[in-house]
Amino acid sequence: MEKGDGRQFQHEARSEEHGWNVVELESRKNLRATIHEFIYLTNHSSLTTGEIEQRLQDCAARFGHLFAVQLVHSLQRDEQDERAAIVWLLTRLNDPLTIPLLQRMAHNEQLARPIRLSAALALAGMGQLPQRNELSRRRLYAMS
Repeated sequence: MEKGDGRQFQHEARSEEHGWNVVELESRKNLRATIHEFIYLTNHSSLTTGEIEQRLQDCAARFGHLFAVQLVHSLQRDEQDERAAIVWLLTRLNDPLTIPLLQRMAHNEQLARPIRLSAALALAGMGQLPQRNELSRRRLYAMS
């Protein structure tokens, strides 16, 4: 038996622990690769906004809600350029499913500040700014 065959069996055995089968794992791998490709296209492509939006819609239809969820989770990347591309992609996708996820991420103080800021920027790009009175309630004023 070849080493490659052994590794494939190990992946199948591990996947049973998580309740995933090989097809689901391959689908998730394809999803991550697709998101990585979108990040690359956003930063290094001559495609028009309309062409990228069409591809986004096609991927959203192909992968379902997992596409938007994985795109939000991708905001946790270290590179600022990649996060900026993901913010742009999220605003172009404008999926209502991402709003609560982004809100939780923006308010999660355990996450790094640039990641929280990226989530807030995506929300702002989607027109989901907090109400003015909510902002004023949170402000603390020093008394002299």
